[in-house]
Amino acid sequence: MNEYDIEIDLDYCGEYNNLEAFLVYFDQSNDVDKCFIYSPMFNIPSLFELFISLGADINGKDKNGITAFHQVSLRNNKKAAELLLSHGANVNGKCYDNKTALHFAAINNCIEISELLLSHGANINEKDFDEKTPFGYAMIYNCKEIIKLLLSHGANPNEIINEECTALFYSLFNDDKEITELLLSHGANANEKMNDENTALHFASIRGNKEIVELFLLHGANINEKNCDELTALHLATNSEHKKIVELLLSHGASIDEKKY
Repeated sequence: MNEYDIEIDLDYCGEYNNLEAFLVYFDQSNDVDKCFIYSPMFNIPSLFELFISLGADINGKDKNGITAFHQVSLRNNKKAAELLLSHGANVNGKCYDNKTALHFAAINNCIEISELLLSHGANINEKDFDEKTPFGYAMIYNCKEIIKLLLSHGANPNEIINEECTALFYSLFNDDKEITELLLSHGANANEKMNDENTALHFASIRGNKEIVELFLLHGANINEKNCDELTALHLATNSEHKKIVELLLSHGASIDEKKY
């Protein structure tokens, strides 16, 4: 087999579910540790256990710092993860860009694995090289169940996810009342500002989502706060022709005397 001496790429073996090529690689290389790292791609428990029985390094890493535990986490393979943990897998082990298994689970919306990782001491506040936590990625990809889970375990609702946006702004971009309400109930700052001094209430007023505007008002948003252009939420709602938002803001005491300079 492999009579043309073609180098076998284990990533491609997994991507195309080519178990035969994977086994050829193992037969030729006898590289237990490397094959163990990639074996979760096939979701065959006996294959996975074979490499453990052959003495594979449970926390061994490939050239990118990926471990077998990372592999099972991003694939939501709970049984395999439990097996690895029972053999001493490092729940907070990091790959080349400082992501942990919990990062991968959050990015891929793997709720069962996330629950398992947290129950085994996964660091919820760990940041990768982009300064993002698992919660940050859950917000970016709008993984609702992961967001709820991480908040219930103490994730920071005021985390700055990129240069100017907190989680609250991401929920606004998605017009997601449920997540917005959840963040506010966990202490998200209703008066948080972006670099242009726009608050969440400014954005909600521009987008015309009445229910979300009501949420911010109920949670103490400053109705007359101005952005860098000296505009209030009322100015923006008026400019956007959101009549219902204008009426709502006025009913909550928005000042009609605020002027744009």
